[in-house]
Amino acid sequence: MGLIGSASALAATSTAPPPAEAADVSAFKDKLKLLTDGSGHYIAIVPFGGVDQGFFYGDGKAFYQQRVSSAGSSGTESFDRLFWEPRVKARSDAGFEFRDNKYSLTCGDRRTEFKPVADAEQAPMLDAARYYKPRWKRRAHALARDDRGEYYYVDRQREPEDSKDFRLFAGPKGAMKQQKLIRVASDSGGDVLSTRPGALSLVPSKSKASWIVGKKKEELMLLPVEDNAQLIYGELGVYKGEHLGTPCDDL
Repeated sequence: MGLIGSASALAATSTAPPPAEAADVSAFKDKLKLLTDGSGHYIAIVPFGGVDQGFFYGDGKAFYQQRVSSAGSSGTESFDRLFWEPRVKARSDAGFEFRDNKYSLTCGDRRTEFKPVADAEQAPMLDAARYYKPRWKRRAHALARDDRGEYYYVDRQREPEDSKDFRLFAGPKGAMKQQKLIRVASDSGGDVLSTRPGALSLVPSKSKASWIVGKKKEELMLLPVEDNAQLIYGELGVYKGEHLGTPCDDL
């Protein structure tokens, strides 16, 4: 009764993010410090700044803003920033820090040292660069699974908070396909995402999910998205080949 088989009859659509949005850096551009790993990867950051201060990653010509979840500092001796990166095991596994006079980036169990760009090169590069808001515009909304190991995954536009821009993916792990939605109902009682083969019903408040075909309803196991970020952004394959715009895309 699942979507295996019927899913292949529906053309998958692109999961590419929308065009980049320019970021306004005028308030702190003159405070940005440019650092590189020496292999074409750059970080532009306001040292010792807070969560809302500048933190960008890019190739030296185009920079994407990072979503900072935590920022700390100790005088002018050290600072750190933790950034959004769903592919690591814990939030603390994705961060950038200055400590013991060294700059380093952590992505999971990988650590990369960064060094300041020479003063003569720094200002011209920062002036010529383009700055964008965070590249990834989607967020996980719901994840469910049946007893045969077929998954149903829903993401939605990150902003605005009440966005009804949903996407539904279904199928086995590593071979999920985006489904064409023909109708969406979303209210305080939950969500119903309808496709031609059937409809996915989600009632998060009661931890319930089901797949409905005609008068037949199959109960699904609703999985917490916050506990399955690595599964969603890795093993399921729905975002395979996509760059999220964070340093962990490359490092």
